[in-house]
Amino acid sequence: METRGRKAYIQRNYLRDEYVQKWLVGLAEKTKRNYIFAFKDWLDFVVMTPTEQIQKRIQDTISPDLTQRFFFESKWREYKAFMEEKGTLSDASIKAYLKTVASFFARNSLPLVLKRGDWETTQTQRAIRQRWTPTNEEIRKMYSHANLRDRALLLCLYQSGLSEIDAVNLRIEDLMGLYDCPEGEHFFIEKPREKTGNIQSTCLSFECVHDIKALLQEMGNPQEGFIFVSTTIQTGTRLKVRAVHEAIRGLVERAFGEERVQEFKTKSLRSSYNSALLRANIQPQELKDAMMGHKRRGARANYDYDEPTIKESYERTFQFLTINGIQNRKDIQDLRTTQLTQAKLLSQIGEENEKQKAEIEGQKQEIELLKTNYEKLEHMLELVAKGEFEVTVETQEEIRKRKQKEAEEN
Repeated sequence: METRGRKAYIQRNYLRDEYVQKWLVGLAEKTKRNYIFAFKDWLDFVVMTPTEQIQKRIQDTISPDLTQRFFFESKWREYKAFMEEKGTLSDASIKAYLKTVASFFARNSLPLVLKRGDWETTQTQRAIRQRWTPTNEEIRKMYSHANLRDRALLLCLYQSGLSEIDAVNLRIEDLMGLYDCPEGEHFFIEKPREKTGNIQSTCLSFECVHDIKALLQEMGNPQEGFIFVSTTIQTGTRLKVRAVHEAIRGLVERAFGEERVQEFKTKSLRSSYNSALLRANIQPQELKDAMMGHKRRGARANYDYDEPTIKESYERTFQFLTINGIQNRKDIQDLRTTQLTQAKLLSQIGEENEKQKAEIEGQKQEIELLKTNYEKLEHMLELVAKGEFEVTVETQEEIRKRKQKEAEEN
């Protein structure tokens, strides 16, 4: 009962401990949350407050007794054996718990002395079931079941390689020129990843930009604020990562059924983007790392890649990411060219028709005039035949004299 009460006391107060506060300074929010969750398990195992652990560690480091000097290394290994014996945690989870403990001591300048073999599992290895990474065709099916917001979100994750937290943190004012981005052009984006702080240089595809513009238009084309916002909380509130998971998993369920949802992880969309980079054979490795936002290693790690280089590499990759399809886009362009040619031809035919109409109208008028003159002639002949129309016939000499007289009078 005494141990249980002490455990409860430690759990209630450990977050206020000065060494816990020092440990967590400078860490990413997600890392903090993971460490805080895992550290509680270690506290239950060791039954010591964080301050007691640090104070004992300081004393142990100057002890001539080796058993005492490496007390916490031994505890760490016991903790590992304890988790493995329970058999309820995966190797990856056990490693995460052990990493939490090692981080606590290391960031308080009292690192544990551990060997590489200490981290290796002693559990019986199980066959690992490969997580489902959607193909381009499967992404298209998911896309067809999405509303406008979720279409833009899906393309942002799949075609840009952004993580869920990076996508929901996109702000309009940080994407200068987005509204003016020409149709059919990819939009270059460069930002530090929320999880690691590594710079990621990638593009929002023109397909993604099209859907984002349509989404923003529905919002009244705002000039600032988050692109992906909640529809259930206060207006303008950033979409939560959990809501992203729910939205994308909902697309999976509608496209493939509930059974496939269990195989799916939202972060697999980022894996699909990585697969596209591999298929496009993006070289060198440092360039691919920059487009993924991975930590770059080696001598070239300090060199930056300019926007044209990223865009050129992204264009090669996009053939494996496009939702509408490159051939479809070519067909559309060919169709537009054909339609333009046909429109010109129809215009020419219309002009010819108008000209022919004018000619026909002129011919109609001439026919009407001839018809009228013919009718007058027939009438005159009738009058002559009845003797009611006086006909005067001039001889050639009389005609000559008449014309001469008219000329003299003029």
